[in-house]
Amino acid sequence: MRNNHDNHNMPVKAKNLQQSIIKILNKRADIYGFAYLEDIVLKFQKLKYAISIAVKLSNSIVDGIVDNLSPTQEYCEEYRNTNLMLDKIASNIENKIKKSGYNALAIPASKKTGFALRGEFPHKTAATRAGLGWIGKNSLLITRKYGPRIRLVTVLTDLPLKAAKPIKKSYCGKCTKCIDACPAGAIIGEKWYPGLDRERLIDVFRCDKWKKRNYYAICEGHICGICMAICPFGKSEKPKK
Repeated sequence: MRNNHDNHNMPVKAKNLQQSIIKILNKRADIYGFAYLEDIVLKFQKLKYAISIAVKLSNSIVDGIVDNLSPTQEYCEEYRNTNLMLDKIASNIENKIKKSGYNALAIPASKKTGFALRGEFPHKTAATRAGLGWIGKNSLLITRKYGPRIRLVTVLTDLPLKAAKPIKKSYCGKCTKCIDACPAGAIIGEKWYPGLDRERLIDVFRCDKWKKRNYYAICEGHICGICMAICPFGKSEKPKK
């Protein structure tokens, strides 16, 4: 007997709905994928499938972080606008699934909960399960095409989806660019694998403290972006002079 996430026994209604969702995402997202999450302990346990959606950030704006060796106001605005765009896409998908008789919950692109500086749901975990990429030494999702220069949002659902093959290994190799560039010295340098605690990748409190102390004038110290901008994956090639 096969599981629904293998797709061999997917109801026709579910197949058609997934195809309809794909059409929407082909127009509005840069990359996306579908994941099966049953073995992940979550507070949303009845919603065993995830739609992981990514929109890329502007290369010129991200490159500005490297040029200034600090976050910029342009990056702050790009960060916020991209999050809003993702939330709208996710809300649209959530409503479409609900209208078809299934349950769905759009998780905001950026919403911290509690003192642990964690989001409401681990978007990056869903993204690795959806085959979008792996988690880098900088604790960011790294995609082949855009590197970490993306923002993520997730829609959880009980709609049985055709799920992708999860990515289970890091492709960062021996690279230490993000570690060397981090002004807070917060990146520890471990290579990710599924189940690795975030704290073995990055000291989020050290990172947050540095941002609040040094970058408060930009997005009230909520962003930095240096380790994202410096990553060789997805880095834009500047024209030669």
